[in-house]
Amino acid sequence: MLGRPVDPTTPYKILIHQQSNGYRYAATVSQIRDVQGKVVKRNYIYWGTVSENLKFIPNNRYLLASSEERKKLIFPTNWDLSEIKSIDLLKNQVDELNPNINNDGSAFTGILSTCNQDQQFNNQFYGATWFLWSIAVQKHIVEDLLSVFENNQIMVNDILTLSMFPLISKWNYNQTARWQTYTKTPSNHYLSSTFITRLTQKINDNHRMNFFKLRIQRQPLKAVVACDSTTRSAYGKCLADIRWGKNKDNEALQNTLEVVVYSIDTHEPIYYRTFAGNENDARTLRTIIEDLKHLGCRDLLIIFDRGYESEDNIIDMISNNQSFLVCGKTAQTPVYNQIERVSYNSEGLPTNMDYDQKEKLYVAQFPHSYPYVKDGKQFNAKIKVNLFLSMTRRIEELIKINESIKEEYNEISKIINEHRLNKEMEEIKKFNKAIKYHKVGLDPISLKWIIEVKELNVMKAKNIAGFHASIAYKIEGSATEHGGLYELRDEQEKYFEEMKDQLGFNLQMNASEDGKIGKLFILFIGLILRSAIRSTWKEKLSKTYNSSVDILHEMNPIRLVKYDDGSEHVTAFTTSQMLISNAFNLPIPTGCLSCNQQVQDTMQVTRKRGRPIGSINKSK
Repeated sequence: MLGRPVDPTTPYKILIHQQSNGYRYAATVSQIRDVQGKVVKRNYIYWGTVSENLKFIPNNRYLLASSEERKKLIFPTNWDLSEIKSIDLLKNQVDELNPNINNDGSAFTGILSTCNQDQQFNNQFYGATWFLWSIAVQKHIVEDLLSVFENNQIMVNDILTLSMFPLISKWNYNQTARWQTYTKTPSNHYLSSTFITRLTQKINDNHRMNFFKLRIQRQPLKAVVACDSTTRSAYGKCLADIRWGKNKDNEALQNTLEVVVYSIDTHEPIYYRTFAGNENDARTLRTIIEDLKHLGCRDLLIIFDRGYESEDNIIDMISNNQSFLVCGKTAQTPVYNQIERVSYNSEGLPTNMDYDQKEKLYVAQFPHSYPYVKDGKQFNAKIKVNLFLSMTRRIEELIKINESIKEEYNEISKIINEHRLNKEMEEIKKFNKAIKYHKVGLDPISLKWIIEVKELNVMKAKNIAGFHASIAYKIEGSATEHGGLYELRDEQEKYFEEMKDQLGFNLQMNASEDGKIGKLFILFIGLILRSAIRSTWKEKLSKTYNSSVDILHEMNPIRLVKYDDGSEHVTAFTTSQMLISNAFNLPIPTGCLSCNQQVQDTMQVTRKRGRPIGSINKSK
């Protein structure tokens, strides 16, 4: 008697497997047979859980499965599968990578959001995302991302949505899908935590460097950029770069070192790289310069902060013919040699330095021949040493030096009188290294202690009191002009402040190396947008709004209304929202201004008219 033929779909049929603890799992069953074909074991594969009312809740196995695997699964017809409908739609879009290309910058607008596809009517916040998308188009960010990701509009929209999210909301990425239920976003599907992880892991170093190359090509010739670093604290140890170092925020935590190159001309970051937390700035410069050279940065003028001014770094930059302005240590040979050239009159004022009335500083610029050896050959580079002297600060530091000399002498005397210093030569040498202005020794005959002042150390400390300096190579201008150039770094300091405070990226929270690459890339895009807002706010709107954050708050209430016939409508702009759009030169969606506002708009703004970015007019 023949048995029933084996049903080939049986391994894919979903059934409920209830365990003794009461948990109900949605599972498929595979059978393990012996040599005679007898079933010896049943192997259950769990795809999620099943509620009492037969609602299926997928687990990670289902979420991470490919489209082909999911399509093979056969669910009972009476189960509620609403949880997986949006997930399947999302994963099909990503797996198939069907780009929705619209190079006129309007890919965000006019796309009905599938996040609320079952709703005939919808009413979503739109103003802040429209505003950020318009800036992304205006700054060619959308265009460059499409180029980097091979015209994959879906992926670009997802990246921009995640870049916008921390700018608008104070939540973390676990709440992105919830935020999308009431906010119109460039991404037209829900961004779940699992999907965000998969997306960030798709972004690699090739994408990062190619994007930098495009952004650098958009810089004007001889653009001025600033290079600086900050630390990001980390609780975990899952990333290779997390190390004990000089943490600027929390000495009790390990950290990573984040380096950014920021354009002073276009007010945006153009490069970033992560280093191990225990590397100092001077050691990282070689890699930064090499990166920038391969990205085509030879014509950029780079300003470096304190910490990058080692002799090796200066030689590397000169040999690469890289224009630079770097903070110089006053005790460094090229700088100190020029400080020694400064002469003073009977009142203690410098006679060979000019006085800058605006900055309240004495300034001077000295040409200097900088000798160096490269590949066994001797060279001499022509650099400029800029000196800046604050007489107020000089007096304060001279008083402090005299007080320190006295305090150090008294402390040494106390240690000697209390017999806390051993008379062994090694102990005396060790002690002398620890003190700054004195030298302790023994009289060879009486073996009594001798305390001498280190005259050279005291003289050097007094010589440099009140000075700060910078070193310039291949840069025209006076010391005052170089000083003003260096002060432009303030914008970059604000960049780090926004990254840690307003965008909430003060902690390194990535669990994988590939995820970290993608997460930092998305953060970088968000900070380009943030920097663009801040620069325009500072120039045009700082008297109206207390901070650049207030601008996004002002734009946020604008809504996108969807009707049951598929048409969409953008709510009216207030006068404040119109003025913000005009300040950023953003065309306002059609029909959003009253007649009086249109008159004001015409009077205040002159610009090219065309199809406005963000206009939605599907209904006839």
